[in-house]
Amino acid sequence: MSTAAKMIQGTPVLGKMFKVNGNDDLASINAWPSLIIMTSFVWLAIALLLGVSMPIIQYFGLNIFLFEFYTALTLHGAAMTFPFAFSLMVGVSLHRAGACMGKKADGPLVVLYYIFMNIGGLLFTLSVLAGFKITYTVMFPLPVVGAQMGVWPMWSVVLGFTGIALILVSMIILYPIQILQMIFWGKKHDELELSPRTLNDPGMLGMLIAVLVLLVSGLPLIVTASSVLLYLYGIFPAAWIGWAVTPVVFQFVFYIFAHNLMESMAIMIVSAVYGTLPLYLADGTRKLYSDKLANAALWILLITSVTSFFHHFYTMFPALPSTFSFHGNVMSWGTGIGGAFTIFTILATIWKHGLRPEPGVMMILAGFVIYCLDGVTAMIIGNVAMSYHLHGTLWVGGHAMTVLLAMSLMWMGVLYHHYPVLTNRNPDADKCRQSYRMYFIGGVGMMYTFMAGGAMGIPRRISNWVESGYMGIGVFILIFGLILSYGISMFFVTLSKSREITT
Repeated sequence: MSTAAKMIQGTPVLGKMFKVNGNDDLASINAWPSLIIMTSFVWLAIALLLGVSMPIIQYFGLNIFLFEFYTALTLHGAAMTFPFAFSLMVGVSLHRAGACMGKKADGPLVVLYYIFMNIGGLLFTLSVLAGFKITYTVMFPLPVVGAQMGVWPMWSVVLGFTGIALILVSMIILYPIQILQMIFWGKKHDELELSPRTLNDPGMLGMLIAVLVLLVSGLPLIVTASSVLLYLYGIFPAAWIGWAVTPVVFQFVFYIFAHNLMESMAIMIVSAVYGTLPLYLADGTRKLYSDKLANAALWILLITSVTSFFHHFYTMFPALPSTFSFHGNVMSWGTGIGGAFTIFTILATIWKHGLRPEPGVMMILAGFVIYCLDGVTAMIIGNVAMSYHLHGTLWVGGHAMTVLLAMSLMWMGVLYHHYPVLTNRNPDADKCRQSYRMYFIGGVGMMYTFMAGGAMGIPRRISNWVESGYMGIGVFILIFGLILSYGISMFFVTLSKSREITT
């Protein structure tokens, strides 16, 4: 039994849900992906508790230890984005790549990814509990200024940046290189090739594009962040990192990666949809309406998304030529073309071949609907003029949150499809239907509540909702947050009530 399988087996509650398939031939594509997925759900449970706690903290004015708004807000955003949503994608996509290419989904890079992502998340959590409360835009030198002003201790800054560095390495280097290795190198094992695919298939092409976006857009941030970290450890003198902490440079490398991180995750899940949907067609065709149209959508999403990050720089005039901001605006709208191609391909495929409404594919389609609805809000916030009014409000926070919720629901649907191979058990279909319905209601409700709050001008980070008259929005956030949490809890029940496949 592998180390990963032993760790899963020794985990209370979740260990039962993710106990890997006893078939030793499949262990190399099941064990580590299962462990990564299981651990991502631990982080999700933490993120849900923190998310639900925030309106309660606001209403009762709590300010003790974890029951402090900015602590909960920072930890919720970090846990939801990296060790949950990204790691869920990593675990499922590693299994997909292994089963499609006949390559092992284990090895040093996978092990290091698991260690770096989770230790990085723990270190960042400890730094926040020590007082390091920052926004998701970690603009240097503000963290150091906060320490110099006594807002948080300097050691918490070092600890936090160490955690961030480990997370970045896992996302930008370890995971992309592992997928590239599985696609292009490594020995092929016939017994692992459960669903053969080539790079001509949209499901594999999108995976390749997504990891290349992570690698290329992330390397400048790795170089810059490494320089800053070496300075914080006292290895580099301040004079050596002046180029790295110039506001324009730091903002460029941050947003080049941060925005393209979301775009990469979107391309990855679209490719997974293209790969999974044909398996549930009613006439057994197992083909999309048009592979060429699907591939065109992926290339359009790549071309338009790479430079759409410029729309975040709407306040940098005259340091940044206004043309760049408007270029980002145009590219943001251009992503809608790729989205339209994707919508057409999915609907045309279902119209032509019919659909077996199994829970997994319905979860994927429900998540895709949320993704499309949120795409409208993204195109609005991508407009330079609208950004002046909405970028610093709950609108942009709601957009980022909803993108993660949509993609997570789609990945949970893909996981549902792969679950029998991972664990040799079939999930409870009825419970799963209840799960994605509640998830959909909660997710859409949360999205529009955040949009309404943004339109009202509620800032992204504000801890006096009651005094400012915003608690009405907070109540709706709590209601829809509880519905969402119930939906996710039912998904856990779905897995816990799965039955072993005996034939």
